[in-house]
Amino acid sequence: AAEITEAVASRRLHCGFLRVPVGRPPGLLFETLLTEPVVVALPVGHRLARGPAVRRAPVALRDLDDENLILVRRPGAPGLYANLLSMCETAGVRPKVVAEVERMMTSLNLVAAGAGITVVPASMQGAHPHAIVYRPFQRHAQIDAPITLVFRDGESNRAVETFVNLARSIARRRASRSACPA
Repeated sequence: AAEITEAVASRRLHCGFLRVPVGRPPGLLFETLLTEPVVVALPVGHRLARGPAVRRAPVALRDLDDENLILVRRPGAPGLYANLLSMCETAGVRPKVVAEVERMMTSLNLVAAGAGITVVPASMQGAHPHAIVYRPFQRHAQIDAPITLVFRDGESNRAVETFVNLARSIARRRASRSACPA
């Protein structure tokens, strides 16, 4: 998120998608297009992943206490994982951060290898299906991962305006499909 924000601010990119903004430089607009729930990713043999009934049950925040946690974050930057750690601290839950990596797929690769657990947006659930079990959080501990569009305020580039409008339109359609009962 920080790299994308910096690239838009420095005019190396016209716009970009990110999860949680980690900074809000002047002259940039941040628009949340969609949100999706965050799920816990666990190695198949993990105590929280054993048995079919357990695999479907939501995870309580307290279940993360003393767990080896792999985070995706830039050192010192807030964001999705800072929000998770803040919720844990408020609840008196103390996971052990064993790794901080730059990419979500790297964290999932480490989970698949049994190095710890992580949390990812629900859309990442297809990665390593034979090595990782994905479980939702309990409703009161639910964390959402936004999809945020960042672009420069007052951008006069017609292609950027078209892209921003298209992104908004696609997000509205997806949100309306999600709101409709199946």
